[in-house]
Amino acid sequence: MGPLAPVIGSILQELTEGVKERRSVLQSRWPEIVGNVFSPHTQPQLQSRATLCVWVDDSNLAAELNQRYQGTILKRAQGVLGEESVQKIIFRVGEVR
Repeated sequence: MGPLAPVIGSILQELTEGVKERRSVLQSRWPEIVGNVFSPHTQPQLQSRATLCVWVDDSNLAAELNQRYQGTILKRAQGVLGEESVQKIIFRVGEVR
């Protein structure tokens, strides 16, 4: 490897740790972001390209969240994680753990 290998390795480690930290913060503050009523029925997943995917256990609830609450949830997530970390939110129906 060349002289840049340690620098590149350090940068990659910092990026990885930053993503892990944001995911941890998202999980711990999710009830605050989405609300206590919706929290048990949803599960957030931070994806690449600043996209927040929200898994929802019911298709009707997913539609309601998408239509009525998408902007609010997006703004709250941006408030917690930063606008650069969350720029888009999508809702998917699936199993919530």
